[in-house]
Amino acid sequence: MNVAYSMLVYIVWFFSTYFTMVLILTLLLHKESLFISPENKGEKLPKVSIIISAYNEEKDIGATIESLKQVDYPKELIEIIVVNDGSKDNTSNILKPYAERKEVIFIDNAGNKGKAACLNQGIAEAAGEFVACMDADTVADKDVLMKTIPYFRDKKIGAVTVPVEVKNPKTLLEKVIELEYILGLSLFLKVLSMFDTVLVTPGPFSIYRKTMLKEIGSFDPTNITEDLEIAYRIHKAKYKIACCLNTKVTTIIPDTFKGLYHQRKRWYSGALLTVMQHKKMLFKKDYGLFGYFVPFNYTIILLGLALFLYSLYLFFSNIFKALSYFYLTNFNIWSHLMALKAFDPLLFSIFGFLGIASISMTIIALVIGLVYTNKSIKGRYLSSIGFVLLFFLYQVFWFSSVYAVVARKKIRW
Repeated sequence: MNVAYSMLVYIVWFFSTYFTMVLILTLLLHKESLFISPENKGEKLPKVSIIISAYNEEKDIGATIESLKQVDYPKELIEIIVVNDGSKDNTSNILKPYAERKEVIFIDNAGNKGKAACLNQGIAEAAGEFVACMDADTVADKDVLMKTIPYFRDKKIGAVTVPVEVKNPKTLLEKVIELEYILGLSLFLKVLSMFDTVLVTPGPFSIYRKTMLKEIGSFDPTNITEDLEIAYRIHKAKYKIACCLNTKVTTIIPDTFKGLYHQRKRWYSGALLTVMQHKKMLFKKDYGLFGYFVPFNYTIILLGLALFLYSLYLFFSNIFKALSYFYLTNFNIWSHLMALKAFDPLLFSIFGFLGIASISMTIIALVIGLVYTNKSIKGRYLSSIGFVLLFFLYQVFWFSSVYAVVARKKIRW
């Protein structure tokens, strides 16, 4: 028995199972209050600035702006600021008519500055008491402002997130990622908000208190995952991030494995760089559970990656040994198969049991997520299988990201 491998399996299984169980139990214990959010009590509504950074978004920017024009909020209290980040397509020409009709404030950059820098440009121009940052390929529900603004009645709330759903998923890959978003960018963000450990304010749509943005210095233009990095500084400034499940936005995602790979490589590399950037927050009680949850989360991820790589090594090592045995018997594979004993359930390894338990936990979490978000499991059987297999694909993304960070590779957008 490989003692090191066995210990790694037990440790990864224990911590990942513990984490999943906490998420599931919290959902079950708070199922009645998950969708309860503060309502406007007749207070005067504040002005809101919605900022969009657009780069080569000619296909989607129009639909994004049109969705904001339909938002159920006093028109005189909304301003839409669109920053064109040096687009090389027809984005600028699509936006100019909106600017001429004074439906948007249009900032047309000649060169590419990066998303964070463009958002900061918009924040500097914003007249709203609250600032919503939104992706240019995202469509918002009509009630997105009326549902999120009341959260800011609590002066400790610095930002509010909403569920992000996949827009018109068609391919199997898109349908698998749709399930990931239903859990990761919806219910589990809500659970993390209960523990004040939200790690990200998703780029498709998050709304911020403007005075807080000024206090913390807005977005970091040097960070490739600005929506994740700013969450750390929100916690550092002793503000909280709330999650409202009563509304949502829909966004477009990569529809190919290549596109998904580049997206996740940027996400995960940026996550690692952000942890390193804010390493002084780790294990500090001044930041509450957040200071402990961050290292716990990434410890699970890195140990899981180590287990995956170790398993691959053992797998190919065993194949090599098997081929060596076949060579010694002149590749008489049939005789080897005939020598195998019939399946004996008593010989079923503990590793097999732990693997089945982990898969079962994942399926249970998925079913609960679908039930609580009023999504049907019917018609999602194949994508549910893909969702379980997605965890193996994560390891490829994380390996590539860790290598990129260690080797100091430049990560492209």
